[in-house]
Amino acid sequence: MIKAAVIFVIAVLGFAGWQAMSDREHDPNNLLIVEVNSSAERTGLLRAQLDRFEEDNPGIRVDVISLSWGQAFEKLSMMIAGGQYPDVIEMPDFWLSRYVSAGQIADMTPYLEQTEFDDDLEANTFSYGSIRGRVYTVPYGYYLRAMLYNKKIFARAGIEKPPLTMDDFYEDAAKISALPGIYGYCHHGGRGGAVFYYWIMTTMNGSNRFFDNEGKSTFYQPGAAKGLTLIRDIYKNGYAPKDSLNWGLNETVSGFYSGTCAMLHQTPDALTSLRKRMDDDDYGSAPMPLGPGGNSFPHLGYIGWSVLEGSSNKAAAFKLVRHLLSRENNRAWAERSGLVPIYKGLSENIFDADGIGAGWLQTTKDPHYQYMINPNYLPDIAEFDSIEVVQSGQAMMLGEQTPEETARAWADFMTAAEKRWEAAE
Repeated sequence: MIKAAVIFVIAVLGFAGWQAMSDREHDPNNLLIVEVNSSAERTGLLRAQLDRFEEDNPGIRVDVISLSWGQAFEKLSMMIAGGQYPDVIEMPDFWLSRYVSAGQIADMTPYLEQTEFDDDLEANTFSYGSIRGRVYTVPYGYYLRAMLYNKKIFARAGIEKPPLTMDDFYEDAAKISALPGIYGYCHHGGRGGAVFYYWIMTTMNGSNRFFDNEGKSTFYQPGAAKGLTLIRDIYKNGYAPKDSLNWGLNETVSGFYSGTCAMLHQTPDALTSLRKRMDDDDYGSAPMPLGPGGNSFPHLGYIGWSVLEGSSNKAAAFKLVRHLLSRENNRAWAERSGLVPIYKGLSENIFDADGIGAGWLQTTKDPHYQYMINPNYLPDIAEFDSIEVVQSGQAMMLGEQTPEETARAWADFMTAAEKRWEAAE
């Protein structure tokens, strides 16, 4: 079986990737890093930062394997199944629990305890990548959600400013949808859309907690069903495109820049596509609308760097991660990708207070907006987000089940998953 896996690894990675892994078997000072969300521009930036690391550490060489996002999880899994362990991998938040539960990620806690960072490092940076109090990945940037809105369409609908509250969100969507051929909201009903449901449920509940003190899901609470009812009504009443039931990231972004719909719940990396197709004066961003309790809990995702347990030179791998997390390198990543940087002082340089990035900047500074973090420590959460939430969310939108039934089913799953997690401690 392992031999077959190795053959498959050669096929999917190609000779260059296989050669990089083969070289490091003979020299522990030859590190291998895998990026899982690659582009030519992104890989070029990473390579430049690795070159500087090599210059500062004579005798150390770092090779890169770049995987496309769509197949990255499967290809990386096959590499590891074939016994080929990278030293450092790019780690999305919802992958972490799977790798940690398999014992494949090194505990970074002892190294970080001996490492200094600038004082304005985001306070929860290490806790975000922790499981059971041990740090397994360190984020290099955050995917923070805000509301993008089309200023021209808002003006045509007689709306002077973006929605501040949930009531405003619904009413604005209704007014905009009265315009011929235009919808109020670009709904993300396909894979990746779970975080919108989680935002609207927690915000209507008035708390960003997923579980109460007894380990029961907060989705049992009445605000969760009210949140689902609000987005169901937006769709049911024609304030979102019918086919948005199946939309993913690309479809929602294109729906926004084409003028099909006027509001979009997205992260700042969407700005890369929007700036190519829209004038900066035509759209803006605002924090996610406030719930009845006066707060909003926009989703904060992250992507970071982890060291593999199978690394043949963990000390050098940890040192490489620290290099990539330096202030200078973090700023370069944030500027290139649109991610919220891990150093607070950099946000003002990335997101201007009066321009397109105003919504994200305000979210990072205003106490009315507190981050909502998915319970990514639960091993079942990635599959639940990607399959169950999508399918049952679509069924709810189509009237095949009620918002109350949907919230209860999600709460049942979450509670059972949390109980299993607690029992394993």
